[in-house]
Amino acid sequence: MRASSLLSAALLSVLFASPVLAQQAASVRGTIVAAEGGNLKVHSREGQDVAVVLSEPIRVTGLERITLADIPANAYVGVASMPQAGAPAGAPEVAVSIHVFPEEMRGAGEGSRGYDLAPNATMTNGAMAQKLVEKTGDRLTIAYAGGEKQVVVTPQTSLVRFVPGTMAEVKPGAHVVIRGTKGSDGAIASQRVIVGRGDVVPAM
Repeated sequence: MRASSLLSAALLSVLFASPVLAQQAASVRGTIVAAEGGNLKVHSREGQDVAVVLSEPIRVTGLERITLADIPANAYVGVASMPQAGAPAGAPEVAVSIHVFPEEMRGAGEGSRGYDLAPNATMTNGAMAQKLVEKTGDRLTIAYAGGEKQVVVTPQTSLVRFVPGTMAEVKPGAHVVIRGTKGSDGAIASQRVIVGRGDVVPAM
């Protein structure tokens, strides 16, 4: 199987869990502090150490930093966003992160829905239909079947693209997002890891 196909399969599994798995779903965002084979200890952003057990076939996806200029017109993107404080309903939201999907994943998870990044966060997958430069930053329109969402890109917005990764990147110091299922012992079982490359901290 080609690397792009493996990447697509891994992302579909990580980002779009089935309703059955969602009942037992668990996730951790944080930094790996210990790694021995597929047994990891992740220090979560909430300050807790979480055990993760990876099983074969393990699929690793990297996050590579880009700029807004690197995102082509009509790119298929996922945008995690939050409402602007004090803004009226319907106002453009602030983009926390924008990640560019491989072209073969166009249409995957299309739409806008609640997201577990933070209270009131949403994840919107769609085509980058329009860009407008404003005094406060860049305003983007993300179009999807049945609607659209406008978001504002700020200097704090994380801009990344998905790339194939390897287990060599799953090591102490790596910043990761891992989704799976939680066992009775509290450990998260998974086959998939999203890891930031270099100093990239996943903001999704």
